[in-house]
Amino acid sequence: MTSRSTAVDALLARVRGAVRAQPVSVASVPSHAMVRRVARDAPSLVELFAAKATAVGMRVTRVADGELDGALAGLLESRGKTVVAVRDAGLAARTTAAAGARLAPNDDDDLLFDCEVGITDVDCAIAESGSLVISTNGRIRNAWITPPIHIAIVRAEQVLADLVDLFESRPDALDAASTTVITGPSKTADIEGVLVTGVHGPAAVHVFLVH
Repeated sequence: MTSRSTAVDALLARVRGAVRAQPVSVASVPSHAMVRRVARDAPSLVELFAAKATAVGMRVTRVADGELDGALAGLLESRGKTVVAVRDAGLAARTTAAAGARLAPNDDDDLLFDCEVGITDVDCAIAESGSLVISTNGRIRNAWITPPIHIAIVRAEQVLADLVDLFESRPDALDAASTTVITGPSKTADIEGVLVTGVHGPAAVHVFLVH
């Protein structure tokens, strides 16, 4: 009677023999740069980001730098909501005042959880996936995690090709206590496989793409 260990050894020997019999082709990769995607110029990256971000459910609005205040105020006025702003307090004060919204203090966690809208800048954006990259460097994480509506301000020069560029170009973001890569509104299908939006984070993400 063949022992279990002998049968296992025989099986593994057959597998190894079959693997060794397969032709092997190993591509020669002389440098790290060879495995990267072909770099595209900045305008095409911006267009790709806008298309991908829209495809994953974000609402992208293209605005000139001088139009940003008015565009933000218009969106807030249509919502009539409370807003918490990160980093650019001056912009937040202008837009909230114009829209008649209330600016929540960034140092009060309880009020942050009551906010309907969060406004943030970003560390960068990823064209390949239409993602936003936001770290806690100088920002309060609740602003893009807890409000049901997240408004992100992305400048054209912040758009990177892909995650390879993120790791190479923005080590400061990766060294932060927390860095979030956001690709569309928050979604989960944990319960009975039914996809639900806005459970663990914002149900709507508005991107103002400034050029």
